[in-house]
Amino acid sequence: MALIDRYLQAVKFWLPRNQKDDIIAELSEDLRSQIEEKEAELGHPLTDAEVEPILKRCGSPVAVAERYLPQRYLIGPGLFPIYSVIIRSLFLYFLLPWLALWMGIAIFSSDFRADHPGMALFAPLEQWWLACIWSLFINTAIFAALDRSQARAHLVNDWNPRALPPERDPNRVSRGSTIFELTIVVATLAVWVQLDVFHRVFHFFGLTVTLSYHWPEFFWGLVALSLAGIVVSGLNLAKARWTRLSASLRLALDCGSSGLSYWLFRANLLQSLSGNDIPSTEAARFVSFLNQWMARSAIWVLVVGAIIVFFDIRRLRRVDPGV
Repeated sequence: MALIDRYLQAVKFWLPRNQKDDIIAELSEDLRSQIEEKEAELGHPLTDAEVEPILKRCGSPVAVAERYLPQRYLIGPGLFPIYSVIIRSLFLYFLLPWLALWMGIAIFSSDFRADHPGMALFAPLEQWWLACIWSLFINTAIFAALDRSQARAHLVNDWNPRALPPERDPNRVSRGSTIFELTIVVATLAVWVQLDVFHRVFHFFGLTVTLSYHWPEFFWGLVALSLAGIVVSGLNLAKARWTRLSASLRLALDCGSSGLSYWLFRANLLQSLSGNDIPSTEAARFVSFLNQWMARSAIWVLVVGAIIVFFDIRRLRRVDPGV
């Protein structure tokens, strides 16, 4: 029954990670037993309207989850699941990426280390540490105050089973987004081939731009990755769910794209620039500036690539091994 599945999904969200499956299995068995008894009493399958009173008696998803949590003294179990989710989200999606970014720059950027010698290298961590302390303090103070006010009863007890979020399938792939992605990749490849962008020398607006001799290698590598992306999109269109094969291919594809982009940023892409109205010294200065800027920005390519790969790995672990 869809309403029961939505209710169990909502309860599961607030439960401790290592207890989720066992608690949900127990709760599901209890709810379905109550429904079967009611159906036997009434002589027909229950409608959603008839299931609602059973769920109301069981309690809101947050209230049910709090029964399985240890008692807290500063923030009671009624609000602690919400508090815990907010704190974890702040750390995982804001503070941890900030720390990872600093580590990446400190390790891979020689310019950053040269500008921050000795202990000055750790100076940016002061702001990170202060952000951690203030985030924890402010959120704890707010939830401790809510726990001692009438707002707690409203947040925990006032709920409507019909307002539960729809059942979520994390392995489902949107056909609309897949078609959009496929269209963009095919159109981009078609434009590139039409414009002959695999050459190193380009003439436009009175300018002559010469790219690095590595450019054709990068271009054909990008074409290969694009064709692999078309294969992944085709698999997702054929079966609108992530499988071990499609998720593994997506992981390999994103790893390859990140590595290829990092290599390009470090390869001094622009070799020369010339034009009738541009002095050679100015052109050389611009070429040097662009190549240096790309080399310094390469770390950001790795950071973004690492974030994408992290979510790819999470997706792969989430997929049923038998699919």
